Amino acid sequence: MIRGVFFDAGNTILFPDYEIYRRIVAELGGDASREDVVAAEAHARAAFDEAVSRSPDRNVHGFWPVFYEPFYRHLGLSGNAVEMAIGNTRAFNDMDPGIWKVPVEGFNEVMDEIDRRGIVTGIISNSDGRLDRRMRKIGIRDRFSFLVDSWDIGVSKPDARIFEAALELAQLPPGEIIYVGDYYEVDVVGARGVGMHPVLFDPYGAYDAADCAIMRRFADVLVVVDDLSA
Repeated sequence: MIRGVFFDAGNTILFPDYEIYRRIVAELGGDASREDVVAAEAHARAAFDEAVSRSPDRNVHGFWPVFYEPFYRHLGLSGNAVEMAIGNTRAFNDMDPGIWKVPVEGFNEVMDEIDRRGIVTGIISNSDGRLDRRMRKIGIRDRFSFLVDSWDIGVSKPDARIFEAALELAQLPPGEIIYVGDYYEVDVVGARGVGMHPVLFDPYGAYDAADCAIMRRFADVLVVVDDLSA
């Protein structure tokens, strides 16, 4: 029986404002469509996953260059323009509520159904200490029972300790919890390591052969709950 559904934040609950990326590229002389940005994210996710898998202490370090260098190169930037794009991205993200500010499609409907079923919900995110405030500003923080931010815990996913902090708050056994995230090496490996059921939210097909449940739509989380509860 599934009694808890925990989520990552970025690219799971909240998606970027893609127009910000398009604007950054345009200001540096490039041109990127929304489809180009989506494809670049899938490309950069693979590079980021590989970097995490090689990290000896299994923590996530240097997110900005590791993700955004291949991201912006895929969008046609090169040389100093990539560094400038990363700096501009940081600047945009420092303006509340940041870049990841668009709730996932179907968010309220899915959360209403999860609430109706009495399922405990929470957030486990590698963030910078600002996530709680930003989710309140966007207006969705009250949909979750708790939020665990790596900045506050002092370790980042996939380290088991950040997941264990969530388990302590939820007071549920890991085998009764689904964890939904968008990175295999960060989210699937971390959740599986403590005994949660990992689910990849992959609407754009970045992971086609992962050895876990995969969601293409946010509403699919209810299907996973039903399947695992059967």
